[in-house]
Amino acid sequence: MVHRRDCTIDPGFPSFNDYCLANNFPVTVVSSGLNPVLEKIMKNFLGEKAKAIEIIANKGQVEGNSWKITWRDDSIYGNDKSLTLAKARETAGKDTIFVFCGDGVSDISAAKHADVLFARKDRDLEFYCKREKIPFIPFETFAEVERVVRNLVDGKARIEKSDSGFCHVVDL
Repeated sequence: MVHRRDCTIDPGFPSFNDYCLANNFPVTVVSSGLNPVLEKIMKNFLGEKAKAIEIIANKGQVEGNSWKITWRDDSIYGNDKSLTLAKARETAGKDTIFVFCGDGVSDISAAKHADVLFARKDRDLEFYCKREKIPFIPFETFAEVERVVRNLVDGKARIEKSDSGFCHVVDL
């Protein structure tokens, strides 16, 4: 059995989250995992700051010695992340920049919907993006994500949309 003490989060995530909180940028965790587990992990590492993070994941509850899982949808991973991004775009302002960070195959559906896509190095999402020629920024920690977001906010970088609809971050 895995315990909370055995779980870790990206070492750069707390600083990234603090930066987003200070600038009123919403942080949403979109996962194919289970909401109650993710909530506990986030609270364990971020304390009360975790309450500001929306978690969109599958629902689950323990019944006896097993989990009863309620999937968000009937997609292969129980949570089609592209649907979450599409819904968020419907209510966002036209100047809203969608930053998406992922690593696995369950992130592939959302990859094409991000303005700025980060794919964790040496993971399935990075391999997919390379194969499909989807622009992305490789990352190892959220410190790298924070640096790019700060550069966009500070006017040291900008986003260029290609004819294919994908975006590139260009340093100025």
